[in-house]
Parts: sequence; C-alpha cells; structure tokens
Amino acid sequence: MSKQSVLVSASVSCMDLSDLRAAVREVEESQVSFCHFDVVDGRFNQCFILGEATLENMKGITGIPIEAHLAVYDPELYIGRFARAGADYIAVHYEAMEDPGEIFAQIRQTGAKPVLAYRADTAPGEDFPELAAQVEWVLKLTVNPGFSGQKLQPQAVEHIRRMRQMADRAGLSVRIEADGNINSSTNRTVTEAGADILTGGSSGLFCKGGTVSRHCQEMLAAAGEQVVYQ
Repeated sequence: MSKQSVLVSASVSCMDLSDLRAAVREVEESQVSFCHFDVVDGRFNQCFILGEATLENMKGITGIPIEAHLAVYDPELYIGRFARAGADYIAVHYEAMEDPGEIFAQIRQTGAKPVLAYRADTAPGEDFPELAAQVEWVLKLTVNPGFSGQKLQPQAVEHIRRMRQMADRAGLSVRIEADGNINSSTNRTVTEAGADILTGGSSGLFCKGGTVSRHCQEMLAAAGEQVVYQ
C-alpha cells in the first residue's frame, strides 16, 4: 500500500454494483489504497449488504486489496468463506468476539490479515492497546453499519481520539480507519482526532459531480495531504 500518511479506502456497497467492472476500474484509476467490503448479517444491524459471491467476482477483475468488514455475530463462521472468496484483510468486531486472539489467529491461518473493528457507540476499553498490537489496523465506525446518509457521530470521533492517545502511550503506530459519512467536509475532524485511513462512500468518493479520482484527491487534500490534481 501507499506510504503516504493518510490513506483512502473505497466502500464497495456505494459503488454501482450493476456495472461492477466499470466501478472497479474507476477506483483503480484513483489514489484509493484498498476497497472496503461491508458484510452485515441482519442481526449485528438490521440489514443485509454484500456476500462472498460478489467478493469473489470482484477479486477476479482487480488486484486492488480488499478488506472484508464482517459486521456479524459468530465471525468464526464467516472468516474462511470470505478469505476463500479473496479478502486480503478481514475486520471482525470487538462486540462479537469472546476470544479476539483466537479469531485473529484463525484469520491469519487463512492467509488474510486481521483488522479490529468497533461500532460507533463502543468506546475502547483497557484492553485496546493489547488487541491493537495484534492487528493490521483498527476500524472505527463513525455511523451505524449498513445505512447510507447518516451523520458523523461526535462520540465516535472522541473514541478515535482516545484510541490514538492509548496507542501512543503504548508505543503503537497502528493505523485507525474511520468509516461513515467521511468526505472532504468531515475528514479533517477525524484525522485531527487520530484517524489515518478514510473510508469514502456515498458522501465522499461516490457523490455526484465528479470522478472517484477527483473526489479522492479532494479528500486527501482536505486531510492535509499534498496531491497533484489531474
């Protein structure tokens, strides 16, 4: 992935799924570092989004890394399925795990890399530094998973700030991904709190009035990154 200080990921659920090949090609032509693939089981939140068949099809047409975000209970039932479908990273929720270390190990055994996820209303506990040290990065939802058009939740921003402070005190350089209503108007708020991965969706990368590449550049510029507009 890119060495720049702030990365952008693309929310697959906000792409034009009726022409996935064209949507993926547009992402590939931008500065997006990886794709964020939401999976919701209807229990963790009251909706369904994407499944492993779509991920497998997507992996067949692109080499861009894919993070499967398992917003599910009993994540151990899904890890192998989404790893076989092509997930490079698998995010599992703090709220859905009894033994996070065991789940992280299961993910690594598939060849994927673990990511630790928190809901918008879940604050980091005392075990945060220990868990964050075992994963590639931390995914912090800033809205509830599965429904577009929500507003950035201030409490989630404060959780990001607390995560960064706890990581710094522990000497960890772990990245923190902010996901939910992240765009060029809001991303400075989360980056100043400590996030350094921005997941762009319907209000960011895929909003009307420009290309994914242009919107990605705008998000990076708003976060303080030096970009060259094309």
